Amino acid sequence: MKKLNILALIIALLVVLSGCRASNEMATDSFYDKGFSDGFFVDEPTAEAPEMEWIDEEMAVEDSVFDSMASENISENSSAVGRKLIRTFDLEVETLEFDSFVASVKKEVNSLGGYIESSSTSGNSYNYSSNRYASFVCRVPSDKLDEFVNTVGGLGNVTYSYEDTTDVTLNYVDTEARIKSLQTEYDQLLELLGEAENIDTIILLQQRLTEVRYQLESYQSQLRTYDNLVDYSTVNLNVNEVKRITAPEQETVWERIQSDFSDNIYDIWVGAEDLLVWFVANIPYFIIWAVIIVLIVLVIRFILGRSPKYQERKAARKAAKEYKKAQKLAKKNGTEAAENTESKE
Repeated sequence: MKKLNILALIIALLVVLSGCRASNEMATDSFYDKGFSDGFFVDEPTAEAPEMEWIDEEMAVEDSVFDSMASENISENSSAVGRKLIRTFDLEVETLEFDSFVASVKKEVNSLGGYIESSSTSGNSYNYSSNRYASFVCRVPSDKLDEFVNTVGGLGNVTYSYEDTTDVTLNYVDTEARIKSLQTEYDQLLELLGEAENIDTIILLQQRLTEVRYQLESYQSQLRTYDNLVDYSTVNLNVNEVKRITAPEQETVWERIQSDFSDNIYDIWVGAEDLLVWFVANIPYFIIWAVIIVLIVLVIRFILGRSPKYQERKAARKAAKEYKKAQKLAKKNGTEAAENTESKE
């Protein structure tokens, strides 16, 4: 009789989870015709103890129970919990004052009750000069998101903005329904475990308790993730340090010409300035290379000066120069003598 009472309690648990309203007579007939339909199967019971097995249909029955309960509760609870919206903003901002802008963003996030999830800064290396760049993932209370975005827009020049809103209300209510159903099953399994005497029944109940506990923790973690994403909106902020703010798009042709001409003059000036800075900064390297080149030339001349062939070529070049010089001198003297003769005549 005690074994039959335990089996009847298990059947009652499955009836509660599935939402069935069948009579006790139908449930009893189903039990003796098919055995346990959800979780346990009785096959040829003996006088000592029934042989219990875990069947594959349990997970399919469990999912159908969850889906039926969730579909019944979503329409009733969605309006009660309010809309669950996850808002995400992507911003790219230019600034002339990089340090003060970054400090102002951090201060604004803290003042609104948010926090910076991650951040990175790059630029201004030792090898070359470059503008700095920063990236932030800011978490801001959802009711302060618009205020934060407007404040950031006032601190710099916003060049890109994108907003995404995801409605997770149905998923949220469905997760709550699953948690409630699993918690009910967990509590009733504990009651059955306290009354169970058969060792096979105790083992199977403990296995099911472990599975239900794991699923409960998974859904509760998912619900906490939803709460965090809904309560704190995400702002992906990219900050670029510039020397000149990007001008807004011009409407007329003349304004576009003026803007492009001004940009080109500015680029030429910046390029000349960078070239001058590079040249002055690299003067020590130029001096070192000049000394090295002079030393190489002196070594080469010293080596060639000790070569006989080089000495012969040098003497020949010297003789040729002397010969040309003598010819020029003789020509000059001959011209002067002819002029003197003509003047005497």
